[in-house]
Amino acid sequence: MLWSLTTEVRETSELLQQDAVEFIVCCQEGGRLIADTGDAREIAFLPGRLVLIPPNTAYRIVIHMGDVARLKIACCPPSDLPRFLSPKQVALVSDVSKEGITVSDFPDHLSWLEATINMISDGFSNENLLAEQVSWSAVGLLLSLHVKGRTSSADNLIHRYRGRMQEVVSWIEDNLHEEITLDQAARLFGMSRSLLTREFRQHTGKSIVDFRNTLRLQKAASRLSNLTETVTGAAIDSGFSSVSQFHRKFKEHFGLTPTAFRKKRLNADSLDQA
Repeated sequence: MLWSLTTEVRETSELLQQDAVEFIVCCQEGGRLIADTGDAREIAFLPGRLVLIPPNTAYRIVIHMGDVARLKIACCPPSDLPRFLSPKQVALVSDVSKEGITVSDFPDHLSWLEATINMISDGFSNENLLAEQVSWSAVGLLLSLHVKGRTSSADNLIHRYRGRMQEVVSWIEDNLHEEITLDQAARLFGMSRSLLTREFRQHTGKSIVDFRNTLRLQKAASRLSNLTETVTGAAIDSGFSSVSQFHRKFKEHFGLTPTAFRKKRLNADSLDQA
């Protein structure tokens, strides 16, 4: 039995989990799927994206304000697949399901995808024999296309989050004086705390706080090369609200106090000019 639904999702769903193979076709950009797998993997809904979800995989659809996810969703219990798909197709679905959630992208074939998903009748396909045969033929085409073009969700995320993390880095560089919390940063970039923490560390090798403090210290070190700049001025101008914290962090990072660092830098400059 095949069940299908064409829908526009406008708000975040509860946790979803079905004893069925789920196939999602994304018709426009908006929203994302977050798998409840411990590492909170996210998959954005983009035009022409196909998502295959193995049975008993828990996930939720997350929609941010103003977003709309326009989706075609088809579900079928694994036991019913041999009735409607060829043995080769059934084997492919079984093999692909072992990889977890998989993704394929065909943004240049939107018209064909739209026409194909329109062949899949909404509701339960067993209500009309002809409609059932047409629906399964369309599903078979989409599955074959997906299997050939798929990537694992992990592979897809590496590329996806590289751009997002570059945005976070740029934002930190432009807002060194901001004392934003992890919760605020997660909301700002539409990510969970755990996902933002993990992905940022994976891309930079540091936590957000450590990365921000490193940039602040580098800026302060540059300013301390100026004889007219005070240690307090360098600390405040670099985003530190506490001079004592600045002294402690500076020595941890450079192995010298700010005053000793400036003295060493000025002596080195004098030798270069001699």
